[in-house]
Amino acid sequence: MGIFDFFNSKPSVQKLTNKLVEHIFTIIQTEKGVRVEDAICVIATIVAERCIKIADEFSIDNHEFEPGSPVFSEKINEILFGPKNTEEWDDLPTESVFRQMKLKLNSHFKSDFFPPLVNTIESFAKNVGETEWGNLKLSVSEDNRPFILPLQAGYETRAFVEREINIVDDEYTLRVVINAMCSVLIVTRKALEPLTALTLTFEIINGMSKTATMTHKKMAELQAEVDKK
Repeated sequence: MGIFDFFNSKPSVQKLTNKLVEHIFTIIQTEKGVRVEDAICVIATIVAERCIKIADEFSIDNHEFEPGSPVFSEKINEILFGPKNTEEWDDLPTESVFRQMKLKLNSHFKSDFFPPLVNTIESFAKNVGETEWGNLKLSVSEDNRPFILPLQAGYETRAFVEREINIVDDEYTLRVVINAMCSVLIVTRKALEPLTALTLTFEIINGMSKTATMTHKKMAELQAEVDKK
C-alpha cells in the first residue's frame, strides 16, 4: 500500500464520531424517545474507559480489582487535567481531556455553564462508597440522574467501540470519543439545562476514569449467581 492509499483508507475522526453518536442514540432509544441524561452517561463513560486505556495501568477487560471499586491514579489525573493542580478551566493544558472538551464547547456554551473545576475533581473522592454498586453520586438533582448505571454502560458499549471505532490506535480513538461527547452535548443543548448537562458530563468522566471497569469474568460470575436463583 502506498502512502497516499494509507491516508485515504484511514477513517476520519468525524466519520467515526458520527457512527458512535448514532449508535449511542440507537441503544438508548425507548418508546418515549431519547433521554439526554442517559446519552450523556453512556458517552461520558466511554470517554472514561478510553482514558483508562490510555493510562495503561490495568486492562479494562481483565483485571483483579472489584468492578465498581475506586482506583485512584495520578496518571489519570494528568490525562484529564494535566500535571499541575489548577482551579481554572482556562489554565488546563491544551493536551488534557477536559481542556480539549472545553475548547470544542466554548462556542456553544457560556463559560458560566461550566461547573467549578475543583468541585468536579473533588466530588468523586468525597463520595466514594456512598452510592449503590455500579453508580456514582452526582451533584445534579434526582430528576436529572441517569437511569443507566455507568458501569453497565461501559461494559455494554465496549465491544462496539473496540470493533467499530478503535480501528487506528488508542490515541486516535480517544480523539473520536471526545469529539462524540462534545457532539452529543451540542445537539442536545436545548433539551437539558446547560449547567446540568456539563456537570453530569465532567463528573461522570472524572468518576468513571477512577473506577474499576466491569470485566467478562465478573459478569460471568454475576450471571451464574442469577442462574442459581
